[in-house]
Amino acid sequence: MVAPFDLLRSGFPYYMTLGQRRVTSNPMDIGFGKENVYVLTRGGLGNEVRVINWEDENLGTRGGASLFQWPVALLVDEDENLYVSDEANHKIVIMDKEGEHIRSFGEQGSEAGKMDRPSGMVFDSEGNIVVSDTVNNRIQRFTREGELLQCFGESGSDEGAFSMPWGVTVDQAGNIYVADWKNDRVQKFTADGDFAMSIGSRGSEKGEFLRPTSVAVDAHGDIYVSDWQNDRVQLFNKDGRYIQSFHGNASLSESGKQYILANKVTLRLREMGDFEKTQRLNAPMTVKVDDQFRLFITDFGNHRIQIYQKDAVELSEDDIAPRMRNPILFTT
Repeated sequence: MVAPFDLLRSGFPYYMTLGQRRVTSNPMDIGFGKENVYVLTRGGLGNEVRVINWEDENLGTRGGASLFQWPVALLVDEDENLYVSDEANHKIVIMDKEGEHIRSFGEQGSEAGKMDRPSGMVFDSEGNIVVSDTVNNRIQRFTREGELLQCFGESGSDEGAFSMPWGVTVDQAGNIYVADWKNDRVQKFTADGDFAMSIGSRGSEKGEFLRPTSVAVDAHGDIYVSDWQNDRVQLFNKDGRYIQSFHGNASLSESGKQYILANKVTLRLREMGDFEKTQRLNAPMTVKVDDQFRLFITDFGNHRIQIYQKDAVELSEDDIAPRMRNPILFTT
């Protein structure tokens, strides 16, 4: 898909919630199979991949302590093999969809091809794995067998340098976006690793971040950033201009409703609580966007996945007036 010249943004309404504390405890990341959803959890009920369906039914777990210790990121390939980054053991663990171990690669070190607490991962257009090598302050690209293809980055705060990079993604053109965690910014690079753009700085105002953990880019070129300590997700256009923030607007998931209705004390406590607070995001860890322009947010502190649906009309250059010096927005 070729990104449109511009968009008429109609809205981004709440779509649905998946998961709850007793199923998707502390969700770190999310991946998608042909029929099911895979949720990587850490702490709480255990370090594992939880399988649920779109009806929010619990279908069991994959992996666990025998395969990984501190899981961070999850990828699902075309055969529904599961890839998990394990920052404690400095490796990438690969399982089949039933949770059987296929192989692992990686070892601790600072030499190219080794890793020190790997975190975010993404497949590029050729199916290779781009990894945030967090403590080494660099990005590495591997084949699925673990052969090193690319390595770039260094420690620092200048353009192109990193301080604990965390989330990573690629767009349709192959550009690489990195959530530069301790520098409180997102950086964009070409596929060759050349610096292209930086978004954000430290703070809590619009367009600022406090420890961004994840970044996603949709087919329109819009950029989504999980602003972890500010309890929000921020949306930017392809040029890095701030568009809006998501603070959370969740309803109960189906499994959440069933649990509360079966527990009278929990039902009373919810009725007595701050309802608005229950809707909000709490330490959102990961953002992902699918090919239907649905935004998935792993609401880590609330043990659930919040999902929103983008509503926008694609525009050509002929559809919209040139940029104005002093614009005034009319809503109708």
